[in-house]
Amino acid sequence: MAARSASAASTKAIILLVVAGLLVFTLPTVLILCVGMLPTFAAFLIDRRREKYTTLCVGAMNFVGVIPFLATLWTEDHSFDMAFTILGDPLGWLMMLGSAGIGWAIYFVAPNIVAMFMAARIEQRIERLKHRQTELVEEWGPGVSGSEDDEKAEPK
Repeated sequence: MAARSASAASTKAIILLVVAGLLVFTLPTVLILCVGMLPTFAAFLIDRRREKYTTLCVGAMNFVGVIPFLATLWTEDHSFDMAFTILGDPLGWLMMLGSAGIGWAIYFVAPNIVAMFMAARIEQRIERLKHRQTELVEEWGPGVSGSEDDEKAEPK
């Protein structure tokens, strides 16, 4: 057991060193990600659920808004000057924050849409069951329905 925990600790340490090394060599990318993903960080702080649905929804859309600027940074010039140019562009802020706003909208609207569809499916199922019940009553008689009126009408 001790060997397994020591192995896990050394694996974590190696992964941490690799990530730290990559962060040093990709600082402009880290800068764009840290600043562009601030709405996701706010959603993480606000989200109290264990599943973190808010963070997932806002984070996914926010990341989609940040990706084009990361691609620009990677294809043109991977430097701090380019990163600050991207962060200084109001259109960039609009895309990054707007995509996070779309994530918030999806988070608030999607449950209502799903609830409407589920209610419609339940209503359809109820109608099918009522139709089936009338067919059974026609075939077997009113005692099959199990309603109180039928039980009172029939002698036991």
